Amino acid sequence: MDVMGISHPIPTEYATRIYYENKNVYIGKRYLHKVSKGDKFIIYESRGAKAYTGWADIKFIGKMKPKDIIRKYKEGMMITKEELKEYSKGISTMVVIEFENFEKFKKNVTPKRFVTVAGKYIYNEEFECIKQNKD
Repeated sequence: MDVMGISHPIPTEYATRIYYENKNVYIGKRYLHKVSKGDKFIIYESRGAKAYTGWADIKFIGKMKPKDIIRKYKEGMMITKEELKEYSKGISTMVVIEFENFEKFKKNVTPKRFVTVAGKYIYNEEFECIKQNKD
C-alpha cells in the first residue's frame, strides 16, 4: 500500500482560518514521517463537520523549534503566536506542515475510520474514495 498523504484533526475554528484567511501552515505534535513534498495534506475537521473538508499539496514537512516556526511562518500559521506558545509548552520541537494549492471540497467526505489526535496516513484506497466523493 502506498501512502498518498496524511490527515490530522483540526478544530473548526482553526480550519476556517485555512478556508477564509488563507492560512497554510499546520503545527502539531505528532510527526508522520512517511510523506514528503507533493503528497497530500487532508484537512479533517474534528469538531463541526467530522469529515474531510479539503486538501492541499505538502510543500514542507519537518520538525522545528516553536521560536523558529514563529520567525519563519508567523503570517501563514493557522494558530496565533499566543496559541502556539500555549500549545508548545514543555515541548522542544513541533511538527510543521506547510502546504499550497488548498482546495475546499464541495462535499465533505466522512472517513471510514476515525482520525485520531495523532493523525493518520491516507493510503491508496481511502485516497481514491476521497477523490471520488469530494465534488
